[in-house]
Amino acid sequence: KQWYQRRVAITAGDMCCDGTVTMVKSDTITQDVGNQLVDQVVKTWNINECWLYCIDFLGQVENELQYRVKFSIPTRRKPVPRSTASVFFTIRTSDEEAVVQYTLEAHRLIHDPEKTVFREKWLKDIISTKDMMMDEITF
Repeated sequence: KQWYQRRVAITAGDMCCDGTVTMVKSDTITQDVGNQLVDQVVKTWNINECWLYCIDFLGQVENELQYRVKFSIPTRRKPVPRSTASVFFTIRTSDEEAVVQYTLEAHRLIHDPEKTVFREKWLKDIISTKDMMMDEITF
């Protein structure tokens, strides 16, 4: 697993940038290139630098690569966060250019990074919901 801070830059040779999200030809997609593409999409989101994230490759189903990006806000007092928020990415490689889509944990709506403005509030809502559930459960 690799933890990324938003300031880290990753480059790949087969990518060309259109200003917001990198466009990648389908025939050049590998697990590592897909990882870099997901990372680049996340870096376009206007979220606070305190959020750290980890990109996990979940697998490949036919012509789709699937990734999970786990977000958290670790602090000096609590380096292991109580809750995390996940965003699930799918990179479809059946078209000439790879198509990137994502959905939030516990949500059904599929977002297109070029059409949807990501909201930091979505991550905060997921974490606060999990925290409320944890408070209700007694061990």
